[in-house]
Amino acid sequence: MADLHIHSVLSPCADRDMLPQCIVLEAWEKNIGLIAVTDHNACNNVEVTVTLGEKFGIWVIPGLEVETREEVHLLSFFPSLSQLYDFNQEIEKFLPFIPLQEEVWGEEWIISEEGEIKEKKRNLLVHPLDLSVEQVVDRVRNRGGIVIPAHVDRRSYSIISQLGFIPPDLEIKVVELSSHCSPEIAVNELGLEGFRFLRFSDAHSLSQIGSATTSFMFSSFPSWGEFKQILT
Repeated sequence: MADLHIHSVLSPCADRDMLPQCIVLEAWEKNIGLIAVTDHNACNNVEVTVTLGEKFGIWVIPGLEVETREEVHLLSFFPSLSQLYDFNQEIEKFLPFIPLQEEVWGEEWIISEEGEIKEKKRNLLVHPLDLSVEQVVDRVRNRGGIVIPAHVDRRSYSIISQLGFIPPDLEIKVVELSSHCSPEIAVNELGLEGFRFLRFSDAHSLSQIGSATTSFMFSSFPSWGEFKQILT
């Protein structure tokens, strides 16, 4: 089972117990073998999650959730931490510096491998980048990554709600549905015939991890190449 849409305490909207250590342990207890921490426009808690995941036999895919200029949320996954960091460094240039009002948004924590707060972000991460959907997709793919439009059935922050459709020139074949949206609704009401559908939890609390998952059929030794082949 895979849950590739999980928010850590780097996302101000996540519960304060969404530490990498707790996320990995929760996934292990629920027999979820493949996860991704996908915080908003930042990836500072991914490396520690990868390290902890290896100790528990859980594959952690490097990723984050990007918010585009159009307020579209895109799940972005990469074959390595270095490619993720390179992408994150690039998009930081297009994230306006807005001082974080912790009393309004919550805090944004970077966590050490020991489970301690290593640093607190001072800028608001939950904000659109000055990059279009097309520009984000190009930047992800240029680094060997995969883009999956997030929760496409939602009335806000989805590619359908914001654009009204999925532009064919993006060549996207796979999208994420929220747990309450059936494939039939996606096809008949959202016009997504021909797309393949995934479900993940978009967890902001420990109890939500694994509430929606997708099963992948891998060989005995799953690899990024095999993962990418399934999703593209």
